[in-house]
Amino acid sequence: MGTGRSSQIFLDRILIFVALSFLSSSLFILGCGNPVAHIPAFDRNDFALAKPRHAAPGDASYRLVPYDQINVKFTYHPEEDSKAPLMIGPDGYITLESTELIKAVGLTPEQLAKSVAEKTASRLKDPQVVVTVAQYAPRKVYVGGGVRSPGIVLVQDGRSLTPMQAIFERGGFTTAAQVDSVILIRDASSENPKIGRLNIDQAMEAGVPEPVTLLDNDSIYVPMSGIGRADVWVKQNIRELIPWELLRHSPY
Repeated sequence: MGTGRSSQIFLDRILIFVALSFLSSSLFILGCGNPVAHIPAFDRNDFALAKPRHAAPGDASYRLVPYDQINVKFTYHPEEDSKAPLMIGPDGYITLESTELIKAVGLTPEQLAKSVAEKTASRLKDPQVVVTVAQYAPRKVYVGGGVRSPGIVLVQDGRSLTPMQAIFERGGFTTAAQVDSVILIRDASSENPKIGRLNIDQAMEAGVPEPVTLLDNDSIYVPMSGIGRADVWVKQNIRELIPWELLRHSPY
């Protein structure tokens, strides 16, 4: 073997060693990092200050939302009663027979009853109206990130839901999920949303009770772990790091 050929093989091996060393150190750095370590851990007191957009179903202060179904009863004019539960439309309005559209969203049942009475006072004598909720619209929780099927979880009336349950509803964690740093976002549409980091691994592995029950419109985000990010990084960059052409042409 000529001196030139031996030198080339030696150089090839040095390049491969340097590339692999760089790859190993990069994987170590990426794998050890927590991508959401800067987000504070969940604080029950802080989250207690963040109010749900609407009171819980059944609460006297509950404010109606689209797709709630309601009954409207006229105490002294039963012929005006709704024949079946009325669904509040996506625009927030309901329609009664012989009346114009009436806004319902954002009102309590009692407030809506007063509004209906005012709307019908011109043709009915002293209308007394009672509005009750026949069926509450399903509550929605949003789950995204490192779960097998990101999307919406519907929460039926009377059921409580924890972050781990919501994640399992969407198929559970992916293999690249950062299980000990799941992010909960509450009241995201407000000027002061609450964001906290939850350790779901404690609930799964040690049976530690989860510290929070989800509310309507809560969002759960599962970040990708350091190892998962390293895997993606390698797939995106490995061809540039390793001199494959040199490997293919090397006799060893």
